[in-house]
Amino acid sequence: MAGIDHWRKPLRGFMCVTAAMVVASCDLSSVYNAPIFPFASSFAARPSGSPVLLDNAAWWTGFNDPTLNTLIEQALSQNLDLEIARERVIEAQALAATISDPLSISGDVNVGHRGGSSVSGRNGGDGSLGFDWLFDPYGGRKAERRAAAGRVEVAEANLDAARLLLLSNVAIAYVDLRFYQTARRYRQEELRSRQKTMDLLHNLLDLGAANRLDVVRAEALVSETRSLIPGVEAAIRVQQNRITVLLGRAPGQSETTLAGNGRGQPISTMPADIGVPTDLLRNRPDIRVAERSYYAAVADIGSARAALYPSLSLGGEISLSAFGSPTSHNYFFGPTLNLPALPNGPQKAAVKVRESRARQALTDWRASVLRAIEEVENALVEYSGSQASVRASRKTVQLRRESIGLTRELIGRGGATIRDLLDEEQSVARSNFLLSQNLRQLGQDFVIVNVSLGSGNGSGTGPGEDAKVAAVE
Repeated sequence: MAGIDHWRKPLRGFMCVTAAMVVASCDLSSVYNAPIFPFASSFAARPSGSPVLLDNAAWWTGFNDPTLNTLIEQALSQNLDLEIARERVIEAQALAATISDPLSISGDVNVGHRGGSSVSGRNGGDGSLGFDWLFDPYGGRKAERRAAAGRVEVAEANLDAARLLLLSNVAIAYVDLRFYQTARRYRQEELRSRQKTMDLLHNLLDLGAANRLDVVRAEALVSETRSLIPGVEAAIRVQQNRITVLLGRAPGQSETTLAGNGRGQPISTMPADIGVPTDLLRNRPDIRVAERSYYAAVADIGSARAALYPSLSLGGEISLSAFGSPTSHNYFFGPTLNLPALPNGPQKAAVKVRESRARQALTDWRASVLRAIEEVENALVEYSGSQASVRASRKTVQLRRESIGLTRELIGRGGATIRDLLDEEQSVARSNFLLSQNLRQLGQDFVIVNVSLGSGNGSGTGPGEDAKVAAVE
């Protein structure tokens, strides 16, 4: 009894100190203020008409190409980079789960035979059961959990970004593939036309109605056109390999869907629902990554501040040993106070480091928003320019084809020369190729517009309810 009285006063004083610390303590976590950006009410380069809310629609179906739709579906289920991004989400979730709960229980049990030179062998066992309850008066553990949750959302946004990049890569590679296949067809048509002209010149030369110079020029054009075809064939194969790899397969495998099956170049139509600039906060994964990174950085400040102060835990242990008799048992119950190291200059510097990282993250968010708006504005301007170029190119091709037909008729009546025909053939070839290039650019710009808007990323969700991003209209 005297022993208990001996420890009663120190224990009472210790409990008073710890109780006062709990009462006087407060949550040191930094308050998260959602970032704000002064958005305009609409994009400056938007098409005419009222803006419509952008939805995460399957924009690639705007090409009306079933083959492309199939390739997209296969890529989304088989692409290896996308699989890595999914695993990183799982990793982030597991890392968040490693943050222990305030209350933890542990124990162990041993059973066996104990003996020695001075003790006869005995069967028995021992075991212990302990618990630890960590108080979090300064919000350090809460801040760690918030930061971990923010990083899970960063990983999820990165998954959406990987999906968007995959959609872009597959669609652009497909547009390029069909362009090269169309270019090959044009080159083959051009080769047949020039061979026809060359044969005509050979006949005229035999009749004395043409000279050797015209024949040589025609033969040179045939040879030149033939030399261009292998390069186009190689480009076709490169794009086929590119798409195959994006589908998660080894390059070089036969892909009947990628063969030149007579399909023309995919032609897109501009979606009316380009949305408004504030939609970028919801649809652009890179903006969501930046915003959630800022959120996690702010939470990290709280955990660093909490490290400047003592930590308090309440723990206990009960142990029992039974090897023969008598059975022994022990127990412990009481608080534990851990004091921070002194001097605490390094810990204070760590807080400043976290505060600087949070400011950097905020600036990075603002920069991400600016880049996103710039990309959309540029994409809309370039898409509009491509549409105008395609319209002009189609008119040029129509006129050039009409011109070469008239030239052939005039040659028979002496109203045009062979050189005129050769010049017209070159003009037709150039206009055809220019049209295919402009159609390719139009398709690419269609993809870029939708990707820059963040459409099709698969999420369509913004930040968590505790950290919605504010926008000033």
